[in-house]
Amino acid sequence: MPIDFNKVPPDMWAQNLASARFQGSQTQIDAQNKSSKARNDALGQLQKTLQDFRGSLTSLTGKKSPVAMNASALPEGVVVASAKGNAQSGSYSLFVERVAASHQLALGDMDGVAAQAGDQFSIKLKNGDKFDVKLDGADSDKDGKLSATELALAINRASGNGGKVSAMVLNSGGKSQVVLSAGKTGKDNALELDLSALDKNDALKAALGAQTTLSEGRDALVWLGEKGKGVKIEQGSNTLDNIEGVSLTLNKAMKDGDAPLQLAVSRNEAETNANVQSFIDGYNKLLSTVGSLTSAGKDGKNPAPFTGDSSISGLRSQVNSLLRSSYQGVTLTQLGVSASRDGTLTLDSKKLNETLKNQPDALDRYFNGSDKNGALKAVSDYLDRWTNASSGLIKQRKDSEERLSKDLDRRQANIQKQFEDTYQRYLAQFTKLQAMQDQMSQTMSMLM
Repeated sequence: MPIDFNKVPPDMWAQNLASARFQGSQTQIDAQNKSSKARNDALGQLQKTLQDFRGSLTSLTGKKSPVAMNASALPEGVVVASAKGNAQSGSYSLFVERVAASHQLALGDMDGVAAQAGDQFSIKLKNGDKFDVKLDGADSDKDGKLSATELALAINRASGNGGKVSAMVLNSGGKSQVVLSAGKTGKDNALELDLSALDKNDALKAALGAQTTLSEGRDALVWLGEKGKGVKIEQGSNTLDNIEGVSLTLNKAMKDGDAPLQLAVSRNEAETNANVQSFIDGYNKLLSTVGSLTSAGKDGKNPAPFTGDSSISGLRSQVNSLLRSSYQGVTLTQLGVSASRDGTLTLDSKKLNETLKNQPDALDRYFNGSDKNGALKAVSDYLDRWTNASSGLIKQRKDSEERLSKDLDRRQANIQKQFEDTYQRYLAQFTKLQAMQDQMSQTMSMLM
């Protein structure tokens, strides 16, 4: 069949023949690129799901206990109470006889007092802490006088202070004076000034020595039970952690004759159930994602990127196996968690609450264990094999896909070069053939 260059020019013939020659190779590379991209996207989806699930585990671990506890105290206003998961439900009687206070001193009038070279003094705390206040350079405005503001700044900036003492300026009656406050409450943080190094500056020594006690440093005094009869608790802080799992912040003292304060500690069922449900939701989402990524494809749907991938399927099986194990004699079934036919978990709150009534530590034993060796750690350690940023299985698979992608790019570039070479060769041949046909046509016309 003769070639009609009037209908199909040489460049079209060259394009079509070159394309036909490399069509098989190009189709193969396109399919491999598509599969690689699908696997890479699926790995990203799997990684996010695993990280989300680990996040739900971390959130549960960060609460110290999956069991949520409530603490309340009546009458209100005396203390602020809170409870952690290891607190025991119960009622307690307390009497707050005294709250802790910080020691405060007001120093003398600084009007007209000058600081000399080498002047310094020390501030000592009853607990043995001590730091020096050096006054060289304290006169920042260079007026030859040491103002209350300049003295307070020198104290607050003194090396070794670090919040042990706070100095402020009190303006009253047209005069300014420095007020020192211990950084912590309690009698062990009472303040004392050592002015022995100021023997050459009598005016400054007199001003600093003219001290007025604004408030004594004192310890808090609380009775567990009735005043004078219960267990006596005396300490420098207004935060009491003497009852395991319960924290009390003292606000004010009670009066003689007041009935003891009533502290109630109880389990917060709704929040406890929510903690367990968040864990279940994370697991079910993981289960769904792995299922979609390994689906064989039915009803006209294409197989998923990891169809037949035993490692990805094994991930689901291993997590499931870890969760179904017994930790310190407690299983998920005992906690009211059951699995349906598709493997998803559901929570029976009523059964969970009944178990916790008889075994208050059951959730902690299962999730945390006695030494952080419960289900949370077991699952988290296994997931780290997948999600570790430097050596995890997902990182290894992504690296493999990246290498494949680079190889496909090289093969694509090679095909493109071969295509161009082939196209140019065909173009030259068909262009020459067209010229020969044109010359033959002219010759035939002349002969005829």
